[in-house]
Amino acid sequence: MTHTRAALDPERLQRAFGILQHWLDEGIVTAIASVVLHRGRLAGEFYGGSSAPAPDAAPVNGNSLFHIASIGKPMTACAVMLLVEAGQLALDDPVASILRGFQGAGRDSITVRQLLAHTSGLPQDPDRSRFPPDAGTANELRTYVDANPIAPPGSKVEYSNVGYGLLGLIIEEVSRTPFATFMREHVIAPAGLHDTWLAPPNDLFPRIVHVEGTLDPGSSTERFNSVYARRQTHPAGSVLSTARDVARFFQIFLDNGMCDGRAVLAPATARLMITNQTAGLRGGIEGFMTWNECAWGLGFDLRGNKHPHFSGEYTSPSTFGHTGVSGVFAWADPALDLVCVMLANRTLFSLWHASCWSRFSTAVTASLR
Repeated sequence: MTHTRAALDPERLQRAFGILQHWLDEGIVTAIASVVLHRGRLAGEFYGGSSAPAPDAAPVNGNSLFHIASIGKPMTACAVMLLVEAGQLALDDPVASILRGFQGAGRDSITVRQLLAHTSGLPQDPDRSRFPPDAGTANELRTYVDANPIAPPGSKVEYSNVGYGLLGLIIEEVSRTPFATFMREHVIAPAGLHDTWLAPPNDLFPRIVHVEGTLDPGSSTERFNSVYARRQTHPAGSVLSTARDVARFFQIFLDNGMCDGRAVLAPATARLMITNQTAGLRGGIEGFMTWNECAWGLGFDLRGNKHPHFSGEYTSPSTFGHTGVSGVFAWADPALDLVCVMLANRTLFSLWHASCWSRFSTAVTASLR
């Protein structure tokens, strides 16, 4: 694909960042970090707000760690694809041939590819009655082997955290390595993501941005903000990272799997991950956004013909990205050679993002001249 030779207007980009400042001024969110890359180089960045509600909380800066939630799914997908590259796994292998007990009730035909592309028919979230609220990641994931499809496999895009939990189990089963260790050694470190963490050490806690709008504020298991939550290593969304690291990860897929002159992924792998796997299927994320034609790659949300979309009005159909319920998104457009990362700190349950995200992304893309 030929990249555009358009330049990015710094003044226009600063006006786009002004939209983020407006969100802060209006109290929509209280912390934001944003990074824009063009042609693989930093075009601009924005940091605003404070890392916690306390009056003496540190201001957000380039070192602030955000809960990136489901933006971590493409990272999990990357780990799976490394096993595919190594010939240890095939995309069309039945999950039942890998995970003992995952048979019957319509599950026998579900493949690894379908887990990656959210076409397995498995539910979005697990049956939480199967484990205590303070269950560790390992104990929770063990119950996923008993999950049953709620839609026929391959019939629609049914966004599934359960499916990505199963991918974590598959990584462990095939590699004989704990999920977090495999991620650190084979994805995070090789990609040069020096500020990206699963279960970060305690000394990094002061850098973690508090998430507003959780459903269980103050509880010992509060999502995102409790020590318990920060100890989780769930394959569907427990990563913490900086805006710069997220942008660096997305740039790898614009650079055919390369990072700093070395291959993180084979070029064919990088291309396949951002290739549509769901042609003709409807679906999406029930309760947030669905489309009649829901393009999805191996780990990545694809723009395709989706309207509305968080990447705005001007991105190409080849744009790939992901969102996170903690209030975050990232996208990259191969046609524009542009990466946009926006990490905020309010959950999406209030749907505050519905128009805001698209407007900001449109303004960023309009900075090209």
